Amino acid sequence: MDRWKTRLGIPETQGTYGFLLVLIIEALGSGMYLPLSILYFQIATGFSLPAIGLTLTIATICTLPLTLLTGSLVDRLGARNIVAGSQFIQCIGLSGYLFVHTIPSLFTMALLVTGGSRMFYAAQTVLIVEIAAPAQRDRWYGLSGAIRSVGIAMGGFLVGLVLATKDPAIYRLLITCSALCYLTAGSLLLRLPDPGYKNAEKMKPARAETILKDRVFLIFVISNTAFPLCALMLGTALPIYLFQALHAPAWILGPLLISSSLLTISCQTFTVRVLEPHRRTRALAMAALTWCVSCSLFVLALCIPGFLLFPYLLLVVILHTLASLIYSPTASALVAELGGPNRRGRYLATYEFSWGVANALVPVLFTASYAVTAALPWLILAIMVTISGLTTLWLERQLPTQAVRITR
Repeated sequence: MDRWKTRLGIPETQGTYGFLLVLIIEALGSGMYLPLSILYFQIATGFSLPAIGLTLTIATICTLPLTLLTGSLVDRLGARNIVAGSQFIQCIGLSGYLFVHTIPSLFTMALLVTGGSRMFYAAQTVLIVEIAAPAQRDRWYGLSGAIRSVGIAMGGFLVGLVLATKDPAIYRLLITCSALCYLTAGSLLLRLPDPGYKNAEKMKPARAETILKDRVFLIFVISNTAFPLCALMLGTALPIYLFQALHAPAWILGPLLISSSLLTISCQTFTVRVLEPHRRTRALAMAALTWCVSCSLFVLALCIPGFLLFPYLLLVVILHTLASLIYSPTASALVAELGGPNRRGRYLATYEFSWGVANALVPVLFTASYAVTAALPWLILAIMVTISGLTTLWLERQLPTQAVRITR
């Protein structure tokens, strides 16, 4: 069994089953809520889609700075406490959704849910460092990503069963179940013993301004924004690009998105295992190259005849997803090592902040460039991610050895 776990890239989990259960419960809660985040308010409250979208967008922008604040809190109070607190905050926000009848109340509850989500992502990456042995961190980041994909797939399946009913009571039931998942995960996390590696590198927290003096890290984070832009663009751009630019049949979108999810679930940990002998910076450059190729192929899809469109797009989506599998766990592990034990929370929070910025930029970047020409969003991403990949390789010699290579 241990031999197969090693070959599949699954980390050592003995003594961490409680933490794994927390990740699974949280992922299921997210999976039930995310597909309902807009539809619920349209059906249960009767708000217009523009009003819902604008309110949720403003709430998302307002919570961006919370990611950076969370890094400081993690360095002082510990990752486990902040992760549990974030889950309780999301539980309160989701419970409040059941009583939303006005736009101001929607905004207030959305602030809680979005803010809790920001805190969770910024603190969870540090919690994984405290759970995993140094040589196992890449695998743990890969496993947590796979677990989240499974949870979202399961939650999406449950949501799909009730979408056709348009019954507000069933929608409220799913929101309630999602809130209970967060409450259960947070309560369980606080009852677990301290992670095995929490105090292995205990040091006095560094001053907040030290991160501003780390020129190499700041360059990495700024150039890093192109990577999450690529990862997030698929879900935003693909439906519109398929039907408006490529005039693809309606049935194509489902299989393409399902294939992406299945690839993430089945291959994330194995991808990490394959990358372990290589430098993390080279893996990030490989992800950049793969994204550059997939974005270029999306442009060329405009020239592909209709009867070849589905297999062609399936290959492109697989390449695009593979780049995400390479990038996500590798970048998190690299940043965790760059931060060191006394400022890891701030470093990982700053890295997560780049994801928040990308999340806010994706709709604007896509809609503005797509209005010029359908191919322009993919061309912009191809150029940006190529520059980011080259920048990462240029920074390689300036990064600490333990950040570039997995130490055993």
